[in-house]
Amino acid sequence: MMVMKKYISILFLVLSASALMVSCKKDPVGMDEMKDKAKVIYINATPNTATIASQAVREIAIYPYYNGIQFNNFPIKFPWSNGYKAFAPGTLTIRLDTARSIANDPPGPGAKVMEFPIQVVADGYYSLFSVGTTQNVDTFFIKDDVSLPTVGKARIMFLNLSTDAGAIDIVNSVTGAVVAANISYKQRKGYMEIDPGLWKYQINAAGTSTVLKASRDLIIDANSVYTVWARGLKVIPVPGSTNSTHPLQLSYHANRWTY
Repeated sequence: MMVMKKYISILFLVLSASALMVSCKKDPVGMDEMKDKAKVIYINATPNTATIASQAVREIAIYPYYNGIQFNNFPIKFPWSNGYKAFAPGTLTIRLDTARSIANDPPGPGAKVMEFPIQVVADGYYSLFSVGTTQNVDTFFIKDDVSLPTVGKARIMFLNLSTDAGAIDIVNSVTGAVVAANISYKQRKGYMEIDPGLWKYQINAAGTSTVLKASRDLIIDANSVYTVWARGLKVIPVPGSTNSTHPLQLSYHANRWTY
């Protein structure tokens, strides 16, 4: 009996540095049919670079606000997301607050980091990354292309969101082929079509055989769209004390997933 893959949903999947942890949650009903709305996802790609051991181990999560509204009951930890949310097109005011102040020891209340407008259009999909470090938060805002790939294929894009890795190559760990070359900080390469299945990618210093991060597995499904992003720190400020999720690693998520 042939099973037809009929239902296509937008969701966000992030995989941790140490283990394959997938959050498989459907969007609200009709999310991909709300043609009159813009969809925005927030991703925390902001590691803690404190140089004092007691501060380096802290998880300093971020609360995103949209036009003054907080949609989450909990702050978004590095390197996680809060999923696509739908908004009226036009100007959307974003505010980012830290969930705990890095200036206090012990930490005190959250603190406003920044507030800024973004422009969004109806039926547009957008990714808003907080980048930089928790000591110096920056942002990276892109419009996502969630167009379906050729039937039976997947579409994939690569980003470099590591502040200290320098320009990088994404390398197929099995074949040694460079799949995305010379990606500088806050730059992207792609989209490209690939076959579904288990892929092994590593991070090399651009144009060299120097491995910055060894191979990790990416599980790619057919008829889906993915973003793969380098995040974290090449150089750990406090070796042995920095939060375990913060070293350089590849994360990825599905912007559009067919199941």
